[in-house]
Amino acid sequence: MMRRAIALALALGFGSAHADVWESLSGRWAGEGKVSGMTASIELEFRSALDGSGWHLTFYNRMQAADGKVWPFRAEAFYLCGKDGVCRGHWYDTRGITLPLQTASRDDRLVVEWGDDATERGRTTYRIGAGGALEITDEVRGEKGDWSVFGHTRAVRAASTL
Repeated sequence: MMRRAIALALALGFGSAHADVWESLSGRWAGEGKVSGMTASIELEFRSALDGSGWHLTFYNRMQAADGKVWPFRAEAFYLCGKDGVCRGHWYDTRGITLPLQTASRDDRLVVEWGDDATERGRTTYRIGAGGALEITDEVRGEKGDWSVFGHTRAVRAASTL
C-alpha cells in the first residue's frame, strides 16, 4: 500500500519517472462517461507483464445509445517498455482491429498514441486527477491533422468483474 501511495504521489507531480506513472495506473478501475455520443460504463485493469518489462491492459466498455441500443466493446493491449521509458505495443479489440501503440509519460499522465498510415490514428490520455480518480480522454486525428475528442470517462479503483 505504501508503494502505491508513493507512486501516486510521484505521478501527481512530485516526480515524473515513466515507471511511476504506470505504477499509479496499476490495478482495477470502473467508471462512467461519454464515448462517441453514447453513455459509457467502463472497466479496466492495468497490470505488470513480462517479468516487469511491460504492461497489460484489459478494457471493457458498455456503451448505450439514446435509442437504448447497447454496444459492448472489449479490448486488450500489451506494451513492452524500453530503458528509455517509451513503451510500444499493440491493441486488439472486438471490432477485429489491431493498432500499434506508443506511449509517452508527461508528469501526471500517460499518453498513448495509437494507429498508423494503414489505420485510424488517435491518442488516449490516462491521468490521475483530484481525489485519485482516473480521467481518460480519447481523441481521434482527422485527415487534416486536427484532434477531436470522442470520449471522456472517469473511473475509480474497483474490484474486477472483467
